[in-house]
Amino acid sequence: MNDWIATDLDSTLFHRSWAEKDAVAATWRFEGDQARKPSSWMRRETYCLLEVLGRSFTLVPVTARDQESFSRVEIRGINLRCPAVIANGAIILGWDGQPDPVWQNVILKVLSPWENKLEDYCNTLTERSIGFARPRLVTGPEGIPAYLVAKAEPGWWFTSPGQALISEINWLECRVEILGDELQVLPPGISKLSATLEIQNRFFAGRSPLLCMGDMPLDLEFMRLGRLLATPTHSALDQLW
Repeated sequence: MNDWIATDLDSTLFHRSWAEKDAVAATWRFEGDQARKPSSWMRRETYCLLEVLGRSFTLVPVTARDQESFSRVEIRGINLRCPAVIANGAIILGWDGQPDPVWQNVILKVLSPWENKLEDYCNTLTERSIGFARPRLVTGPEGIPAYLVAKAEPGWWFTSPGQALISEINWLECRVEILGDELQVLPPGISKLSATLEIQNRFFAGRSPLLCMGDMPLDLEFMRLGRLLATPTHSALDQLW
């Protein structure tokens, strides 16, 4: 099977609010009694489409989810395990579903100058946002910080305090993006595009994906590798188009 599809996950294939009638559970959580319960859902029509596509194409997730969060993605009858781009490209999972050691060595070198700086950014956002933002570090290979994400109430990053906080920090060469209610800070060399290209060249002999799917303008970078592009109606990318 040489043809493949690259797709973002959250808000592209599934969402916490899509718990409609006939929706299919897509991610899971464990509660106090250790009973497993759904935490997000895929619309039935999307599930049927993906199920059909998965019979003819390899489905490659391209997601910001870290390894622990990605492990909670489970959609019956659909293989989204191998290969995969996770942690915004800081980790690639190979055909065996395990972190690819070649890519791991590349990313460890990329991230080595940034570990302390990312921790500084996280501490600064915690202190100076006065509770409005909830920053955390997303781990990459060997548990080192790969990038920073800071959630806030919808729209807060576009308020005067939010914009001032962003502009006052010296982000050096990091990429700073606002994605919905999240601020993401990615060190140079960490991107969905670079990791998807690695998968294209090493796992699919340079053959570009037939279809790429995403929901945010930032996803366009890896989506342009595809021969066809798709985004959900009313997504941020749809509104941009």
